[in-house]
Amino acid sequence: MNKVSNKEYIIPIKGMSVGRHHFDFPVGNEFFEEYGNSQILGASLNVKLELEKSSTLIEVRADIEGSVTVECDRCLEMMEAKIETEATLLVKFVKTAGEEDDDEVMTLEPSESELDLSQFLYDYICLALPIQKVHEQGKCNSEMVTKINSLNTKALDGDQTKSPFDKLKDLLN
Repeated sequence: MNKVSNKEYIIPIKGMSVGRHHFDFPVGNEFFEEYGNSQILGASLNVKLELEKSSTLIEVRADIEGSVTVECDRCLEMMEAKIETEATLLVKFVKTAGEEDDDEVMTLEPSESELDLSQFLYDYICLALPIQKVHEQGKCNSEMVTKINSLNTKALDGDQTKSPFDKLKDLLN
């Protein structure tokens, strides 16, 4: 995937004082369009970041809340999914000898002047999506649900006698 960089999610760290700093970012449709994400069709999210800077590292804590528009896995209609997640990232300025790369640790050169958090935010928002994206009971497109149910009953009627385990049952007898 191409690295996307949106200036809105870049934090200038050169000259930033040691201590805690707070940032708020809105995350909307444009953010996901830049990544070419086909799962998230719309978004209205708010990210509250807390950066704690020391002389050798920066701890990033993010609270991400809001909703995204996704396609329902059952009826294929658009639905709104609530997102509420926390994410953490450790940003080091020097890589320790023998240290392996980690998803929760980012290493920057000491000369870096900016911290780009767009990939970090994108990854954690995508991870916060529900595994099964379906409407609440009774909210799916009723026409589609009827079609699915009719296909399921037809499949069950025709396959009851053709189980792949029938031959194994014969071995037990």
